[in-house]
Amino acid sequence: MKAQEALISVRLVDHPVYYPQEAWDIQLDHLDMYTEEVLEELAIIRWAETSEWPTHSTVSANTTQHNWGASGSFSEIIMQVSTGAMGGVGAAAIAGSIKAIYAKLRARSQGETWSNIPSAEEASRLAKSRLHLHYDVAMDKLTVSRSDIDAEAERYDFNFVHEDGRKFGATVGAAKGIPSCTRVWMETAHPILRPTREPQQEEG
Repeated sequence: MKAQEALISVRLVDHPVYYPQEAWDIQLDHLDMYTEEVLEELAIIRWAETSEWPTHSTVSANTTQHNWGASGSFSEIIMQVSTGAMGGVGAAAIAGSIKAIYAKLRARSQGETWSNIPSAEEASRLAKSRLHLHYDVAMDKLTVSRSDIDAEAERYDFNFVHEDGRKFGATVGAAKGIPSCTRVWMETAHPILRPTREPQQEEG
């Protein structure tokens, strides 16, 4: 189906058990493509590093429909791409492929969350929401330590510090001409494992 809203994410990871090295997001309205078509476009990213064989990847897609008062539908597609299979080479090529595909997807939609460059406050809030999505951090625990705007490129760059000392970065407008496109990352020397979820026990 074609969802009214779509959030598409590409995470660059050493392995799916770790938090991503970085993550790219774009949120679109009325994307004129079926989920299967979007997945076909994203599959191109797997070949960005080399034309001989694809990198490891996983993709999940979920669509929610609601008919409570007003009807609507929301689709979330998350792709995880390995940057470790080739010794970490090719991250720049993957980023270039992501930008090209996001531009193509945007051309097939009615627009984005932001049709124009957001205000600094809006951009900071958007960046925090993406950090929450990819790194499980509470938005109210993040403090801006640096904020820059490139008016010509229509891009914001942020540094955040979590109350526990962890440091994060974000770019809003990470792809030129796409205000809602974000790139977020966590500053760390080594990959950090995602917490494992305890299996829920049934009450007798």
